[in-house]
Amino acid sequence: MKNIASAPRQSFLLPSLPPSAGTLTRHFYTQFMHEFQSQRETDSYFRIYTAIEKTAAKTGNTPEVVARALVESGLRAAKESFPGKFVANIEGSRVSPRWNIGGMTPQQRELISFWSQNVTGYKQGRRYH
Repeated sequence: MKNIASAPRQSFLLPSLPPSAGTLTRHFYTQFMHEFQSQRETDSYFRIYTAIEKTAAKTGNTPEVVARALVESGLRAAKESFPGKFVANIEGSRVSPRWNIGGMTPQQRELISFWSQNVTGYKQGRRYH
């Protein structure tokens, strides 16, 4: 019998396109998945970070806008996978009350929960941005 507690956690979750996604989100998603799959790096966190950066460059948007759209579509990864300004914004929004209109979305709260689970197998000292 397999012990579920000893099973390794998945270190990241790629986004999935919600049926109600707008045109811009679909464009970001398609470009991101293409960039992510075309990379040959073995470090998934670096691949995610690079795919966000390349998607932003090719679509003419900031990496923070691309990261937010992908998180709203389900992207979950370590902090190091996201642009520094995006991480700072999320962490700064943690303290705002839930009723605040400019507060965090449920998907961003899930991302913070994902970060707090201490993703296994990642070297904490590495930063890409």
